[in-house]
Amino acid sequence: MTCIFNKKVFYTYLKIGTAIVTTGFILLLAYLRAHTNIPIVEIMPKSEQPFRRYSPPKIASKPEYKLVLLGDSMTAALGPHGGIFNETLNNLYEKNNTFVDIYNYARASTSVLSLEEAISTQTKAYDFIFEPLLSRDVDLILIESFGYNPLSQYTREQGLHRQTMELNKIMKILTNSRPNAAIVFFATIAPSKSNYSRTTQFGKSSAERMDQAQERIVFIQNHINYANKHGISVINIFEKSLKNGDGNLEYINPDDFIHPSAVGINFISDELSRYIYDNEILPH
Repeated sequence: MTCIFNKKVFYTYLKIGTAIVTTGFILLLAYLRAHTNIPIVEIMPKSEQPFRRYSPPKIASKPEYKLVLLGDSMTAALGPHGGIFNETLNNLYEKNNTFVDIYNYARASTSVLSLEEAISTQTKAYDFIFEPLLSRDVDLILIESFGYNPLSQYTREQGLHRQTMELNKIMKILTNSRPNAAIVFFATIAPSKSNYSRTTQFGKSSAERMDQAQERIVFIQNHINYANKHGISVINIFEKSLKNGDGNLEYINPDDFIHPSAVGINFISDELSRYIYDNEILPH
């Protein structure tokens, strides 16, 4: 008896068989979900897999360190090389004949969605051009909360999820590409819920100001929570800038009631410097 192979028939039956197996597998998963306590492990796209836990490197003591700032306009206000922050930090380290060189990669009007671009492209800060962070050796990377540019284009839940996904992504990139650099998060000064942006074109009713400020607070707090959950050191300037549960107006620029005042910049600089020095993030 001669057996004649029919390719068309073969592939037809193969498709039917594959469909039956797939359907059976889906039904089995549904049954297990409904009738057992066996955990079902779902395959998540690699880009969305969570960053597990941060293990900071041990930085060797050296006569000169390089520090990079990442953030939005709240951090850009410190100046391209840190301004008062540079002076305050180096006043502490000069006692040990050590110098800290600061590069401020913060960009105004940018959200956490810009982080990957900020570290992989040139950054212009006033008259300075900084090479991409990923092309230079650094010892410490400070990542600000970007809370003043919340992801308002999404629902609150979606925005916070997207913020978390972006932090996962940036932590994986930095820990893989710059494993010898310490990474520290920081939360900038708190907004005033009753005064937020009241002297700008965005400052409308008190209810709207309250809602704008609260949205920013939620994203700042999510940044802090992410750091705490993943073992990342966090400098909580936000909490220390509160007065009677609201943003201390002394630290907020009265011209726009958004950005830090001169006193606020000094406060941010002192808090960053003291934390880095006291905790020997950069050894001395």
